[in-house]
Amino acid sequence: MITVTSRQNILDVAIEHCGALEAAYELAVANGLSLTDDLVNGRELKETEITDSDVTLFYNVNKVKPATGITTDEINNRLGIGEGVEFWRIEYEFEVQ
Repeated sequence: MITVTSRQNILDVAIEHCGALEAAYELAVANGLSLTDDLVNGRELKETEITDSDVTLFYNVNKVKPATGITTDEINNRLGIGEGVEFWRIEYEFEVQ
């Protein structure tokens, strides 16, 4: 069984556990999902055939968990760029009057 982690979609799971994005459709069908379904953290999925064992070995050895379900706002927050009070610095982007 495959356990989905936070912010993973079916493509993330396919590349991590099957070694190829092309396996996403087979993985979705095996689990009664569509390619666009949101996956919940902790959900268990049935495993499908490994397409490229070198890729899955890389993810496993390096403990990499692809998770591309992140929003643009979350990316901006992590990079410290964006709009709004949380990004403004006193005397740089705005002045206190």
